[in-house]
Amino acid sequence: MRLDPMPTSLTCSVCGASVDDAGYLPATERDAGYRPSLDDAVCGTCGFNEVGMMGCAPELADVGTDDDVLLYVERTGAGFDVVSVKR
Repeated sequence: MRLDPMPTSLTCSVCGASVDDAGYLPATERDAGYRPSLDDAVCGTCGFNEVGMMGCAPELADVGTDDDVLLYVERTGAGFDVVSVKR
């Protein structure tokens, strides 16, 4: 499934850095894809070191939103691809 709308950039809500490679993005699941909560994105570094248990990928509850899923996304030339989904 795809992100709708597709973000062209993401900023980490924890440290304020640009998500240049991979990170976590809470989203609401829809028939046509995922509607991301862009303001709640977390970079990969903060996801493992600041959010949730130290050294572990965060869970949906760790990012504190009312969304359905937590997406692990990777940057591509066209935006971001969904790599995995946590419910």
